[in-house]
Amino acid sequence: MSLMNVNVEQLDRQLAGLTGRFADLGAKLSEAARELQDGGAPPSESLVEQLTELRTQSMQLCGDVAAAAQAVGVAIPPKVDTVDSLEPLLRDIAAALETKRRQAALEQARTAVIEVLDVVLGVRHLDEEQFPPLVECQRQARDLHAAVVALNETNLHQAQELTTRVRAFSDFLTMLEGSDRVDDERFAGLETSVSAAFGRSLAVAAARGRLLRPGQTPPPAPAPAPPPAPVLETPPVVTPPREVPPAPVVAAAPPPVAPPAPVAPPPSPAVPPPPPSPPVVERAPEPRTSKPKAEPVAPAASASDASFDESAQWWLAAWARWSGWRGTTFADAVREELAKYSYLLSVPMQKSHEYEDGLLAYGYSILVDHVEKQNPGCVGNALNRLKTAAGTSVGAQIFDYLLTDGRLAETYPEFIKNVMLAALPDAGPWVDARIVHTKDDTRIFRRPTARLGDSEQKPQRLLADKDRFTEHTFSFTLSPLTTRFIHLSPELKDAHGLEVRIKADGAPAQSGWVVTVPQPHRTSAKTEARALSADGTPVPGIGRDLIAVWVAVFNPQPRVEGKYELVLTLRKDTKGMKK
Repeated sequence: MSLMNVNVEQLDRQLAGLTGRFADLGAKLSEAARELQDGGAPPSESLVEQLTELRTQSMQLCGDVAAAAQAVGVAIPPKVDTVDSLEPLLRDIAAALETKRRQAALEQARTAVIEVLDVVLGVRHLDEEQFPPLVECQRQARDLHAAVVALNETNLHQAQELTTRVRAFSDFLTMLEGSDRVDDERFAGLETSVSAAFGRSLAVAAARGRLLRPGQTPPPAPAPAPPPAPVLETPPVVTPPREVPPAPVVAAAPPPVAPPAPVAPPPSPAVPPPPPSPPVVERAPEPRTSKPKAEPVAPAASASDASFDESAQWWLAAWARWSGWRGTTFADAVREELAKYSYLLSVPMQKSHEYEDGLLAYGYSILVDHVEKQNPGCVGNALNRLKTAAGTSVGAQIFDYLLTDGRLAETYPEFIKNVMLAALPDAGPWVDARIVHTKDDTRIFRRPTARLGDSEQKPQRLLADKDRFTEHTFSFTLSPLTTRFIHLSPELKDAHGLEVRIKADGAPAQSGWVVTVPQPHRTSAKTEARALSADGTPVPGIGRDLIAVWVAVFNPQPRVEGKYELVLTLRKDTKGMKK
């Protein structure tokens, strides 16, 4: 068994089922022993068959648990051949698996951060080898790099803080890609972030294109301005006047006409006053027009920039995991994420970074993939759509963007359906309640607390038909865009029936799915998902045809929590029931 295939919750469900069946069989065997002692009547063949079947299943489960322990590196006790010996071993497996999952998530986060910092350390200035603001920025990058490398499971609480600190470095690299990649408002926000973290000089240098990323070639030098020489060549046009005042013309005048001597303006032909004008060197004003470019004014920081780290951690984590899928299919990702934190979908996505030291938020990468499929390119454009208007946090802006461009509220039901079909029957989600239904009894396991992810279960055993074949009600208060699950495990050969109804705030509702898993011998049948009807949804054939039934109840409202009530009615037969 590989680490990916270890599902502690499934093994725990099997153990609970076997424990209940052993208790039932023990009572029957005690009765058979009394009958044998009193009247000599041997046990019935069906009782012997049940005992043989239970023994086979018990040995199979012991083998599966031992294989799981070996896969996660847990020491296996000398004897693992009883149901009682499996419980402590399962707890050790769960603890070891949790440690490995945290380590894997930490390593993935570490890799993403280090990739950013490595690029920052390779940035260089076009003109200055030791540009002070860049030197200081890279010093901080080296310090953060060392802190990230030193992270381990003992100081995991620091992972979120370090992930937050890398945001400014990421903004810096985005600036270096050029202002043509983002709109003006977004670029202004980047400039504010970099100025606050590393100083305005570095932000200005980045905005002017004076910094280069590793491997980036310097831009070609601008063509030199045409020299003023061409303008100086214009004087030849003035030279003709010099030829006009030749002395011979004056000499030709008759003596009496001496008065015109004043026409001696030949000296005036020194009309070269025009030449001074050619020095159109007065083009000097041109450099002044380009000066504003060199000194971009950084806008004041807005409330959205300040709140980025607090409000959008869930998005940064989910986006980072999704970006690193590298060929992973949606189904594989769903099974992997639910195997880590099976209660993922019961936690509001905007608060997911508050669970499991921030690691649970990475699981919402499956939602990021769903959104991208609704509107290709939507995810990559999310940050470009941010506005710097004060009063709206970045996290809230991204969430609004997912609702509109990503069609999240509209397609959330379909997302839950796709997740269930991808996960079942192997990697089922965390359930609020589990029902084990046999020929002789019905056992309902509920969570004793309202804590999401609670691993404890409080059993209730029902023996009388009037208590079993009736309505069983489960109540939830669901946060926006979250889901709760109920699992029914029938262990019988006959075909019993189930009817499912949902109420939302007291009124009949359709916000749910019922997923049926066929018995293994029904090779042509597949796991199916059906939308619930407000009038009630019948599910015939549990036991004989279906090995498991999962019911999902979701809140499709994006901003309002709701009170939901799931009513499951068990029936001893399927008369009148239509699928």
